[in-house]
Amino acid sequence: MSDNVITRRAFGQMAVGAATMLAGDLALPGKAFGQAPIHPFADKLLFLEGADQVYAFSHLDQLYATRVIPAGGKVREFRTAKPGFDVRFDHLGQSIDTAAFIKASRVAALVILQNGAIVREDYALGHGRAGKWMSFSAGKSILSTMVGAAIRDGHIGSVTDPVAKYVPVLKKTAFDDATIRDLLRMSGGEAWNENYLDRGSDISKHLAIIAARNQPGAILKHMTGLGRAFPTGMYNQYRTGETYLLGEVVAAAVGASLSSYLSERIWKPFGMEADAYWMLTAEGGIEYGGGGTNAATRDYARFGQFMLEGGMAGGRQVLPEGWIAEATIPSAPAQQDGKASGYGYQWWIDTPGTYTAHGVFGQLIHVDPKRNLVIAMNRAWKTPGEESDYALSGAFVQAVSAALS
Repeated sequence: MSDNVITRRAFGQMAVGAATMLAGDLALPGKAFGQAPIHPFADKLLFLEGADQVYAFSHLDQLYATRVIPAGGKVREFRTAKPGFDVRFDHLGQSIDTAAFIKASRVAALVILQNGAIVREDYALGHGRAGKWMSFSAGKSILSTMVGAAIRDGHIGSVTDPVAKYVPVLKKTAFDDATIRDLLRMSGGEAWNENYLDRGSDISKHLAIIAARNQPGAILKHMTGLGRAFPTGMYNQYRTGETYLLGEVVAAAVGASLSSYLSERIWKPFGMEADAYWMLTAEGGIEYGGGGTNAATRDYARFGQFMLEGGMAGGRQVLPEGWIAEATIPSAPAQQDGKASGYGYQWWIDTPGTYTAHGVFGQLIHVDPKRNLVIAMNRAWKTPGEESDYALSGAFVQAVSAALS
């Protein structure tokens, strides 16, 4: 695979105008799942193992405050292609079929679509079709797509708008001159530590605030307190905090919760089969745009199909003309080491013409327009992501793509 994939592996290997603003968090009504006392797993999400990890990834509503993303109306049903699809590929001297890959890659759910039909569907680790699973950073691609919807609806002028236009508290901070496009490309320039297994990192601080469930506005305060590492727009560097800020921008621009906006623009009209939910920064607060969506794997696949079909849902064009093409080319600036980023608007571009939503611990939505192919996977890797995990995953995706050419 290309050097662009190594970039993605590197981030995993770091082991891993709303009316009621409260210091940047929207105090919005909405049914919430997580009202019980704080779960003992809440501050250990990135450090869990075995059955505890699988439980947490599939029951995030028991760990954190969440808000429902309602489905509704007619379900977009899938046709079933001829059964029995399998692939076998060589990897590191071993011949691996799909069943062996599922075991080795700790796959909880796999859905492969081609031409809108299910080619293969598997569940493991005690997970099933009705279960929800944490997207982690694969949800960033959903959030970035909502930016496009907000532009199409006229809530946001364009990607060249400054983020401080919508979130004024960002003025005179490291984001003072940042545009929406800068954050979409993760090139804001603030000093940020994305090390998933460092409890003192910025991403760990965000998760600790979320686990507490009673600190509205604390994450935005953290972001406004960050210093600048380099000029805005100069380098691409993976920073979850920037996607969180995009969520603040969209919520402020549309004047509604991210969950309700996603529901009304995509989840309901495209025919998702189940309610999803979104992790909140605090009880009653704003959704965590950095990667907190939770959905059934078939609905993650439907989101890939939505992208494949040009951003149409319920007979309505949801995204601006040309948005998907613009969002899914490697347009982000070079990284600090001078390498090309292989990154678009919160989508990874592995090979020309394909694009992928990736999340730590193995979450994936792969879209291949040439083959009319979508692969959705939820997994429970033992760590946020090692080079070997990404290599095996890439080999499987390549094998499926070749078999379905």
